[in-house]
Amino acid sequence: MENKYKTLQDYSIKKRTKCNRCHSNLAILKHNNKSETKIIWEEFYKVYDDAYQKQQCLMSEKEQILDIIDENEKQKQLEIILKKIRRIQSEASTSQSKLRIKARVTTPEASEGIGERLSLNI
Repeated sequence: MENKYKTLQDYSIKKRTKCNRCHSNLAILKHNNKSETKIIWEEFYKVYDDAYQKQQCLMSEKEQILDIIDENEKQKQLEIILKKIRRIQSEASTSQSKLRIKARVTTPEASEGIGERLSLNI
């Protein structure tokens, strides 16, 4: 199966399944070189993956800004970029929180502890 996650390009998707308890889409990924296996909540991880890609683009812009000679202009541009990065991080966190809440509301007994089982350290 095709791995569409940019942050997990070293992994191959072995299986996609739906959780019997909470009906969320899960993917089982296996590392291409190591014997490492990951289970991800696809909707939850997609939010992270999309935010990571946007953030990488802004980081490359930030590197270009660091080459600006005028200190005042450099500072203004850096503040704008950092504000955009913080906004992206906030939006990702909010979207992931909404997904957790949706899972808990949809199936409260099944989703107990889902955040701990499938959490990401972002």
